Amino acid sequence: MVMERKEREIARLEEALEEAAGIDEGKLAAEIKAIGFKCQKCAECCKTEYGDNTVTVFPFEIERIRETTGLNKEEIVTPMPSEDTDPEGNIHTFEWVLRKNEDCIFLRIGLCRIYGCRPRICRTYPFYLLEGRLGVSECRGLGGEISYEESMGIAALLKERYIAEIKESISLLERFNGFKPGSGGNICVHDSEGEHWVDIELQDTGKI
Repeated sequence: MVMERKEREIARLEEALEEAAGIDEGKLAAEIKAIGFKCQKCAECCKTEYGDNTVTVFPFEIERIRETTGLNKEEIVTPMPSEDTDPEGNIHTFEWVLRKNEDCIFLRIGLCRIYGCRPRICRTYPFYLLEGRLGVSECRGLGGEISYEESMGIAALLKERYIAEIKESISLLERFNGFKPGSGGNICVHDSEGEHWVDIELQDTGKI
């Protein structure tokens, strides 16, 4: 039954991937331009006091940040918070998030230390695609003047991000074998590269 559900979900995602490839960037850009956006450089999207500043990052994005900064993976990300457990009480979660100490750890004096290699979710904020439709998060920059060229740039990144998210989900499911007890830690992170067991006691120290 579990395998049947897994295969059905993969099939659904593969269909969504085909639809995503056909997204009209020009139409998307027109929607963005109609809404308007001008970044105010307030960095509120990086701060906990202004809402959920959790940033999901995929393996290829983690690697890009690692290569650019020279930091270890453990200094960049931490497991996505989860309450799911296996029969032995080990925690299971999906994907990684940028480390934060309330605010994103890469925010320094209002500036992003990894701006050039920041994740796509940051590059496209406050816009996102949900089931192929444009969504907008709260942001003080909304309504600002934006050129057609800038709108097209965001639209292209949004489509790229959306396709990457679907591909990541498919690869994750293909490697997912359920919440089975393992060894090497008591948190298991499932992503497109498989299972990663880490120690919850070291999770908040940057030494997982």
